[in-house]
Amino acid sequence: MPKAMASLRLLLGALSAYALPASAQSPTAAPSANPDILIPYEAVNPREPAGDRLGSARRIAAAIVANDRPQAKLVVDVGSFTGEFLEAFMDALPKARGQWTEPVENNRVKANRRLGRFGDRIDYKIGCPGRDISLGCVPGGVDILVSSWISIHQNGEGIKKFYQLASDMVPSGGWVVNLDHIGFGGAAWETRLSAGRSAANRDGLVAMIEGPPVHHPDYKTPTIADHYAALKAAGFDAQVVWQRFDTVLIMGRKN
Repeated sequence: MPKAMASLRLLLGALSAYALPASAQSPTAAPSANPDILIPYEAVNPREPAGDRLGSARRIAAAIVANDRPQAKLVVDVGSFTGEFLEAFMDALPKARGQWTEPVENNRVKANRRLGRFGDRIDYKIGCPGRDISLGCVPGGVDILVSSWISIHQNGEGIKKFYQLASDMVPSGGWVVNLDHIGFGGAAWETRLSAGRSAANRDGLVAMIEGPPVHHPDYKTPTIADHYAALKAAGFDAQVVWQRFDTVLIMGRKN
């Protein structure tokens, strides 16, 4: 193998350790050397802000919504972590306000670093642990409700509840957006994608683990059919608009 290619492969492999923040690692994964370092993945792909390997999916979601609903006034991100998803929407909707929503106070410091450039367009709210939006963290007048990894925090009934509550909160033409995992009901694609992810991870093309550890005892990865059924029942026209292995961007527009 030419030395230049070997060096590139070593660089890609080393950078994969920085693709996810420490809290998004599995309990058995080696932690990032420094979760505050924001540059390594940008060295490979400068289009991904702050080393966010899911940045392209988030920007796709923001672009679709901004084109459909440019007059949106309020975006609420529940389970914001350091604000990656909210950042994409604030860039795409320069006249909108945003609410960063997290149950963990410590994450506010990192969110301020990322979102500080938006000034008073951003509000910060501590609340709704477990992505439970029945707990009063979502203000009235929300046009776009964004979240990530709902299935990791909620079981099947909780996912249905989330989508129904989201429908109750957003207006007709409003959006719910979820970056999440899907399962395949034990079908052959379950094994194929798992093996494919391992190979891609070895090549430094994708992180082996995406999303935080499971947060509830009866975890069962929902299929895309499960998500679609719950979204349809809640009154959303839904579609997966991006997918990488078992990680999908699911978007629903309220009828």
